Amino acid sequence: MPWTEIDYLMGPATCVPLYQQLKAEFPEVQAVNAMYTHGLLAIISTKKRYGGFARAVGLRAMTTPHGLGYVKMVIMVDEDVDPFNLPQVMWALSSKVNPAGDLVQLPNMSVLELDPGSSPAGITDKLIIDATTPVAPDNRGHYSQPVVDLPETKAWAEKLTAMLAARK
Repeated sequence: MPWTEIDYLMGPATCVPLYQQLKAEFPEVQAVNAMYTHGLLAIISTKKRYGGFARAVGLRAMTTPHGLGYVKMVIMVDEDVDPFNLPQVMWALSSKVNPAGDLVQLPNMSVLELDPGSSPAGITDKLIIDATTPVAPDNRGHYSQPVVDLPETKAWAEKLTAMLAARK
């Protein structure tokens, strides 16, 4: 179903409370995108303290006062992934998720009664998709670590820009 004005008006009403409630307990949370499907799906970007941390944040998102009724699915991504940039989220899903161990299904959880997927109304299974890079002691897969610019990157960029400008 296409996104409409009402989706963009209701989205912040879910994003902001979820972000505030999570940030109060987990300062590592970077951003929360619950702009789609009235918040039944949340995409959360976080730094990680230890192995399994992203899943703990995902579980908490589902059990915050706002998340109990709204958050049915959570996609957890690393801090270098912008949860509002869907191509980045899809990249994280396609390159970091192994369904054998990165999906957490929680049966018989509460949800908004208007959720068309709930049966009976107000009860559904919830899902956490962990699309983060594992940190010790978690050893699932062989993934690169989030990239940050090296100190000398700026100097090289300036040199290359000057070389390109000189060619004109």
